[in-house]
Amino acid sequence: MKKMIAAWLALILTFSFTACAKSGNSASTDSDGTIAAKTGYSVISTISDITETTLTINSVCAGVLVDRDGKIIDCKIDQMQIKPDLDRDKGNVADLRTKREKKEDYSLKSASSIQKEWYEQISAFEKFAKGKTADEIISCVAENGYASDADLKAGCTINVSDISLAVSNAVKNARELGASSSDTLKLAISSEKFDESNDKNLQYNSDYAVITLGADGRITSCLIDASQAKCSVENGKFTVSEGNFASKKELKKDYAMKGASEIGKEWYQQAAAFEEYAKGKTADELTNAVAEDGYSSDADLRAGCTISVDTIVSNILKAVTS
Repeated sequence: MKKMIAAWLALILTFSFTACAKSGNSASTDSDGTIAAKTGYSVISTISDITETTLTINSVCAGVLVDRDGKIIDCKIDQMQIKPDLDRDKGNVADLRTKREKKEDYSLKSASSIQKEWYEQISAFEKFAKGKTADEIISCVAENGYASDADLKAGCTINVSDISLAVSNAVKNARELGASSSDTLKLAISSEKFDESNDKNLQYNSDYAVITLGADGRITSCLIDASQAKCSVENGKFTVSEGNFASKKELKKDYAMKGASEIGKEWYQQAAAFEEYAKGKTADELTNAVAEDGYSSDADLRAGCTISVDTIVSNILKAVTS
């Protein structure tokens, strides 16, 4: 009888330890044993500094890789800033590089108290963000929009109001999409003037991509978005109002594509289908899925995504090679 009781106790303890081990490790793991991570992004776009013939379009995009405790493993940030002038080639802006892509051409260094260009300061912010939570990122910024943390101020003296908000939102939006904590995080923004801009509307469109890459170069998670900065014009003067404008994903049903879609899907739904299709693909495989007309040539992708994908794919390739 004593032997039976001892055996039962040993069995109970075994189950107890197993249960405790499982409950104590809430992180899911991949087949190779690496810890799964969450991928997130956020875009904040605004139109500001409006005069009769000039204005500024700003789009800040942040991408993050987040662990099970909500702490940032990696962080990527960039910003597109477009300043059209109706008195100069009807608002056509030739240089549509992001602030990061412009590097020294952005010419912030001479005006910086720490003699650092924008790309250098944003790299310092990205490094500082690692290991932080969404709330910790926000708490490091003062009411005036500048860093209140001494360590952050040492490498980043630019206004980080929208930047910190974008990073914080990206962490809060992060989901398990297939990425692992060891994957490489990439981000890209691409913009172009809308071909159908006219005397009553000047429009710039932007694509955003946040992806993670495995050691084999294949996409493990993919997030895309797009925005349209519509700047109304009347009698050669801007009539658009200042403020934030939503991305296509944020607009959801208000983007109103469903009625014109041959598969009855809104843009955000078709973007989700593209994101799922992109997982496991290489850059070359995505490129091969785009036909000459800019639409998908792959039957599986076309089943859930009939929008033009050429700019989406080119921007993802830009992220891969960044």
